[in-house]
Amino acid sequence: MNIELRFLDANDAGIYREVRLSSYKNDPFAFSESYKDEKKRTHIDFESELEILGAPPEWFVLGAFLGHELAGFVKFRRDQRSKGRHKSMIHAMYVDRNHRGLNIGKKLIDELIAITQKLDGLEQIHLWVLHSDQSISASGFYKKCGFISQGPHVLKDLKIGDQYIDAEYMVMYLQG
Repeated sequence: MNIELRFLDANDAGIYREVRLSSYKNDPFAFSESYKDEKKRTHIDFESELEILGAPPEWFVLGAFLGHELAGFVKFRRDQRSKGRHKSMIHAMYVDRNHRGLNIGKKLIDELIAITQKLDGLEQIHLWVLHSDQSISASGFYKKCGFISQGPHVLKDLKIGDQYIDAEYMVMYLQG
């Protein structure tokens, strides 16, 4: 099965919005955003989220396609503050449930790392992983990709209904 990786742009806003909303609905304990809140966002909101900034790109959403179907994505942002230019963040990553087990997540992370290696002065990629009794944490996946935990979990970071969700802060140190 051929997986095409490419930057998403404004033309992809419709399918990106559809997959994002699906991720919140199907995996509510995996994201800090909620379906209820995100459903209110307009097409233009999602379009602006897909703006690519920088050359080489420092802000982008990388999509994984199987044919014309968006099977997964990863959203990357480099810190724009002068004191934080050495850091960046993965703000979201998702692989559609129908396409898991095809190594799409690993391909997205590998491509993201290849892209970010070209960014002068970038030393770190950070991310948050949520832990709950309701979902399988992605922590193990990120550890296999080379991320390490930054310390103890942040207890009761989020609350969904009456259930608290813990968070784990992870980082990958890039080689210069």
